Amino acid sequence: MSILGSLMSESSVLMSMPTHNEAGVVSILGYGSLMSESSALMSMPTLQNFRYVRILGHRRVFAHTSPLFHENGIARYETREISSLSAEPSPGSSFCGVAFDILAQDWPAFVAREAEYVLSPSTFVSLDGGEEGSGMLCIRGSDDLIKQRGTWPRYEAMFDASGLEPRTCWDWDVDSGLKPCACYLRHCLLSSQRADVPAVVRESFLSDSFLVDRRTTLREYLRLPGVEARIMASVPPPGLGTRYGG
Repeated sequence: MSILGSLMSESSVLMSMPTHNEAGVVSILGYGSLMSESSALMSMPTLQNFRYVRILGHRRVFAHTSPLFHENGIARYETREISSLSAEPSPGSSFCGVAFDILAQDWPAFVAREAEYVLSPSTFVSLDGGEEGSGMLCIRGSDDLIKQRGTWPRYEAMFDASGLEPRTCWDWDVDSGLKPCACYLRHCLLSSQRADVPAVVRESFLSDSFLVDRRTTLREYLRLPGVEARIMASVPPPGLGTRYGG
């Protein structure tokens, strides 16, 4: 069985309450919108110990769609700027993100926020390569998994209203032309490129994030004519001002 297939078969276990320490604390790993502490606090008010780390054995990629973008009017179907970030197993790969701790009481809110993913225990190290730990990471899911969880009607509504083809969250070909949702990407850039973010983390977000083809880095995409200016002009609507405000 493939790595992904194995993860799918274990999905019910991975979405249940993970092991936590004696203080009832669960470690979470973030690499996109969760790199903003203020955004993460919206869903997990007990958040603590926010720090930058390197996440091992995974690749960061813009490879799936989200109904949240459609529901808030920030999806651009004509240019296929509709994708969100995920992590996928990739032996030997790594990227910089964040780790933080939440109390077990916030676990259901985290699961609800990240409903399209498999939540998998994954290894991280400190930026200096010293301390090692494990945290729950949002990794690539599947359309079947979304259907099993009962949230597929949100996707059906998106497909029906937009005419999007193919009608899928996760099954986008590498040559599909899928691109990052501009408003979401702006938020991720503002969160990861602040002056107080370590330089290695800022660099990793640009060089270790890939488009759906798994070849084009985010840095290369932003260098295309007019792309970066258009992204940074894509301010969030009022309803997403905090979650996607950088």
